[in-house]
Amino acid sequence: MKRKLKRGLKYYLLRLFRLKAGPHQIAMGLTLGFVPNWFPTFGLGPMLSIALAKLTGVNLVAAVIGGVMGAPIWPILFLLNYKVGSFIFSEPSKVNDLNEVHYLEAVDETVSGLQHSGSLQYITGTFINIAVSSVLIYLSFYFLFRKYRTTILLKLR
Repeated sequence: MKRKLKRGLKYYLLRLFRLKAGPHQIAMGLTLGFVPNWFPTFGLGPMLSIALAKLTGVNLVAAVIGGVMGAPIWPILFLLNYKVGSFIFSEPSKVNDLNEVHYLEAVDETVSGLQHSGSLQYITGTFINIAVSSVLIYLSFYFLFRKYRTTILLKLR
């Protein structure tokens, strides 16, 4: 099992670093691909990443990889949205621990009432996290692809 995961990771890294697109296209693809992971998408995140990539004209493969990259950590992202929102509004967070993240209940509360359920905290935190993470992901991967692309490809072989 561990070997299979390692081979899969290596395959996708090779595929990512061998893309013919420039650093800007790849970094934008990864960045826009990661954006849907900040929202509860019920497993539609990678499809939304593809739609965003086609809409903006960035690299499609990079967007899919960016979308898949954040899928396993959605509970952490969900919790972070509440934490950042509660920090901005100086109110206690409605969700304090990963064990308290009940996906369907949280989505229902988010949709049902902005002011009373903590949804305003969640939405504010989401948009702040999207802005900050987008800048960090873009700059990190742009620099990585521009400076170290060939070096990383040689080490992956």
